[in-house]
Amino acid sequence: MTRRSPPPHEIAPRQVPPVDQVPPEALTRYYYESAYCWANRGNLYGFPMATEQSPPTLLEQESAVIGLAPLESGAVAGVTRGRRAHLFYFHFAYGVVDLGLLAETETRGGAIIRTRGDMVLAGWHDGARGGLARHDGFREVGTGQEDFRPPIAPTTPIATPAHEGITALAYDRTRGTAYGLTCCGRLVSLKDGAARVQTVAAVESAAPVLAALPDGRLLGAGAEGRLWSWQPGARRVTRLDAWAPCQSGKRYVAGVQCLLPTARGPVYGGTSTDGYLFAWDPASGRMTNLGKPDRQSGLRCLVEGRDGRLYGIVQEPGGLAHLFTWDPGERSFADIGLVGSSFPVQWNAWSIGALAVGRQGELYLGEDDAIGHLFVYYPPVRPQ
Repeated sequence: MTRRSPPPHEIAPRQVPPVDQVPPEALTRYYYESAYCWANRGNLYGFPMATEQSPPTLLEQESAVIGLAPLESGAVAGVTRGRRAHLFYFHFAYGVVDLGLLAETETRGGAIIRTRGDMVLAGWHDGARGGLARHDGFREVGTGQEDFRPPIAPTTPIATPAHEGITALAYDRTRGTAYGLTCCGRLVSLKDGAARVQTVAAVESAAPVLAALPDGRLLGAGAEGRLWSWQPGARRVTRLDAWAPCQSGKRYVAGVQCLLPTARGPVYGGTSTDGYLFAWDPASGRMTNLGKPDRQSGLRCLVEGRDGRLYGIVQEPGGLAHLFTWDPGERSFADIGLVGSSFPVQWNAWSIGALAVGRQGELYLGEDDAIGHLFVYYPPVRPQ
């Protein structure tokens, strides 16, 4: 006997349980507190690599920012890499001002530092050859605003041994001397106002990092993440009994990606292999592993903020750059998030290659990508 289904009009309606409506403000709060990956504290602003009301000259494939240096005037100077290398500065009245070409050929890396006043030294390299240049921005920053055309002072080339490229720079303010590392492992010096560099030592397997300590020593890193130091007047560098932290079995590829002397005494650094933040005490020689701010392997940049915190960028090749902080007092990390802005331009950065702290405590972040941008980050006011 076949069972007959009841006609549709005889089927009782299905009871659907009521659905609780989530208030829109609760969804918004959940999104920002639980699923928002961009900068979650402070304010970020993004600027294109172009002068206001002028055609862009920092073109695609030559606007990747690899170095930034804050100036006394409140502006910030920088250097780019790519098909060509440019020197530039950023001023809120003009945006990014292209100061001219440093190299007409492919550029892979470089560095920039401020020496006296608004004088900067910029170095670059293509893996072997490159150069060094000096630029004084004292009279050009903040003038010419009536017609929105910033003046541009000339840039003076500085000869390097055999035209070797510069990978890292540091400045000893007490002695008025800049120091640089070349691609061939030379440690060179340049007095304020001098026209040529002097070779002072040779460094084997030097990493592209260099720091000037308050006592006059220079600090760098070499193979396997081992630190070295050099004292002015010495003929050679001294290998220290200090190795940057790394995971077991990775010592042969361990490396140091940044070094930061601080006002409190310790030198902080970041590793390229596992992304560890470490502290080295110049007095005792003690090395301390402070841990990992992020799962990524590679701590690219590190600066000391005006609020006492350290700010850094962690990013491995092919990864998204995260901005983080380290609080020395609380000994804790905080991930600020990915770098992106919606004003004055809407842009999300993939790679960040440089950090600098401005005169008012703001942070400048340079995008190291085919189409570079400059970001300005204002940390939240710290309660006193």
